[in-house]
Amino acid sequence: MTDTTAEVYFEQEDFWDRSYQKYSLDNRIYCLPVDEEEEERLDQQHRIFTLLFDDELFFPPIEYPRRILDCGYGQASWTNAMAEMYYESRIDALDIFPADLAERPDNVDFQIWDLNHSLAPTFSSNTYDLIHSRCVAPGIRRDRWRRYVRDLARLLRRNGWVQLVEYYYIIQSDSGRLTDEHALRQWDTAYRASMDGLNREPRVGRNLAAMLRSAGLSDIQERTIHVPIGGWQADTKMQAVGMANIENIGAMLEAHALWPFIAHLGWTKEHVNYIVERAKVELEDLSLRLYIPL
Repeated sequence: MTDTTAEVYFEQEDFWDRSYQKYSLDNRIYCLPVDEEEEERLDQQHRIFTLLFDDELFFPPIEYPRRILDCGYGQASWTNAMAEMYYESRIDALDIFPADLAERPDNVDFQIWDLNHSLAPTFSSNTYDLIHSRCVAPGIRRDRWRRYVRDLARLLRRNGWVQLVEYYYIIQSDSGRLTDEHALRQWDTAYRASMDGLNREPRVGRNLAAMLRSAGLSDIQERTIHVPIGGWQADTKMQAVGMANIENIGAMLEAHALWPFIAHLGWTKEHVNYIVERAKVELEDLSLRLYIPL
């Protein structure tokens, strides 16, 4: 499915004051908004990751990746940064929604692709030095994940690397003060229920290392980061991350909830708004010492 001229992928539908890709909703692929508000959130999320990762775009010890695959490029923040830094590289960037991007570097081939579909035979084995996949859990079916990781492993060149980054979509409290009475906990419960019904795995991050081993890869390095929400940490960098993350997570709570909670769980928009607005207030409660695992 690489026909980048097909109008069906560009069609949008408005629901509850947000715009969605019609093709994704019709086929239950990616049920998050694709509007300007979500574009801004994705840009902000990339800035947070850049700060969190100390400006490192990737962690594997690759001197100069010549062939790169980016799965789920979104607003192409990571893709375009890589294209600029490694201007002699060739990058294939895949996403189900063809975003209206301000920058399209000459060394990037942007393609429309549903990651639930096999990457073979369109993409050849032993091709890529670096494969990057970040925050694609909302768009990949639970029963696709193992085959998805095997696909990525097959596409790697000898000594190539895969870098997978996923949230563990449960907001937690370092102080242990988050209870079932909090809107954040109620949001988590509803989100897990909606994702179960849509055959998604919001906690897939904890299983990725095992999937990589099962796919035959070696030298697997796993790192879990408790990304703070709010400026409760003493470390200056993590304070900055936490303060920026209040807005990011607040926007995420709405974007991830609207369609799944209303269309799948049968909630009203008013009830979603009630939970989300209460949860946003709780994000600023320093006594909760909130974080989201990554």
